[in-house]
Amino acid sequence: MASVETDEFQLAAERGDAPLLPSERLWGFWEFTYANSALAIATWAFLIGGAVGLFVGPKEGIAAIVIGNIIGVVLTALATCVATGRYGIEQFVFLRSMFGANGSRVVYFLAVVFLTMGWLAVLGLMFGRSIEGLKGLAAGAAATPQSGSGLSVLVAAVGAILLTWFIVAKGPTSIKFFNMVVAPALLALMVVMMVLILSKHSFADLMAMKALDPPFEDNTVNFIIAIEVNIAAGMSWWPYVGNLARLTKTERTAMWPNLIGIFGAAALGETVGLLAAVALGNSDPTIWMAQIGGITIGIIALAFVAFANITSMTNILYTSVIGLRQVGTGSLRAMRWEVLALLFCLVPLFLVLFMPGIYDGFFKFLVWTSALNSALTGIGIADFFLLRKQRLNLRALFASPHDPAYRFWQGFNPAGLIALAVGFIVYVWVFNPQTLSHAPVFVYLTASIPSCVAAGLVHVLLTWAWVRRRGWGDYPQS
Repeated sequence: MASVETDEFQLAAERGDAPLLPSERLWGFWEFTYANSALAIATWAFLIGGAVGLFVGPKEGIAAIVIGNIIGVVLTALATCVATGRYGIEQFVFLRSMFGANGSRVVYFLAVVFLTMGWLAVLGLMFGRSIEGLKGLAAGAAATPQSGSGLSVLVAAVGAILLTWFIVAKGPTSIKFFNMVVAPALLALMVVMMVLILSKHSFADLMAMKALDPPFEDNTVNFIIAIEVNIAAGMSWWPYVGNLARLTKTERTAMWPNLIGIFGAAALGETVGLLAAVALGNSDPTIWMAQIGGITIGIIALAFVAFANITSMTNILYTSVIGLRQVGTGSLRAMRWEVLALLFCLVPLFLVLFMPGIYDGFFKFLVWTSALNSALTGIGIADFFLLRKQRLNLRALFASPHDPAYRFWQGFNPAGLIALAVGFIVYVWVFNPQTLSHAPVFVYLTASIPSCVAAGLVHVLLTWAWVRRRGWGDYPQS
């Protein structure tokens, strides 16, 4: 009987219903690095690199990739991974300490329901385009930009989402195995593609190439936009890496593999995408991979990249469903894990079948995510490091919603939600992702950094002046 209760508690901990003890966690340093690499290595890395090539040439583009990603990844890991790795708690349980139980539901809806379902649809369509390119190469046909718009792409995309559901339904152990097999092979593939590019163009020639379609005559503006795109890429991991970090065995393991896995793998993939885009004049990896390596290498590359999307989709679906269990009602929490994961996939399936044009809006979709994620990052850092001194009331996080520690006002922390709105508004005022219009300060600070700082500062000031004085939030008084 005791063994059954232990197994049930461990299963609940794996799915976010209780803290994970260090002995129950799955990932050491390199295992988490593999998981992060698998998350970062997907067609989106090549697409982001191709988008950078629209604004700047390879020399400035590589600098933008390194600068932007290191800023985005470090800030995001500080805001999410340190706390979840230390306490073994699910990310949206952690958010109760800064937004309240109901406030964390609002954040989940904004950051996961909107964004993650969109990502699953985009990645599914990328998988479909890769499979379509694969079929074309096998038949001896040249890949064209139009090859990603047929019925077979939609069928393959639906299959990718269903395969993702099947893997997630088996739990984190299957995800761990999938990551450790696929990630090293994909890293090797990136190196091969880089060698092929350099075999056709000298390094000096590549560095001398120009941007494909710079929108502004001022090269400084184009360069800052390229940096902003990469900060957005780094911060796009915000909804996911915290829940992955809770599976790590130590706090250091939760933090530092992000710099090797997410930053390193994403930067390599984006650099390959950037160089291929400017060299071949097309930013779509399902096109240039077929052109750069010939039929045999093109088939291998497209196959690996297609299934790289599955690794990313698996990781983000797993973390999202764990979050849904924490913010959902009693009926959702009582639902079987497999059924809940399948329900989450319904909207991405709808988007794939009836709104496949979401793929073409990838670049703007990516940058819009940073308008929200940068503000959430600023609030997370300010709350955990400055206001709470890295200490949480673990019992209160899992207590009744009526527990006074993190109840705030009716389950909402007004300071956190106001700060989130301020950060979003600051971002859009500094830089509009839809039109690329920007304030003068953008060329000095980007948009994500002012949004992050503004949201964190407003959160701290409102907490000092209002929330803590009312005794809300269990904040230290000194």
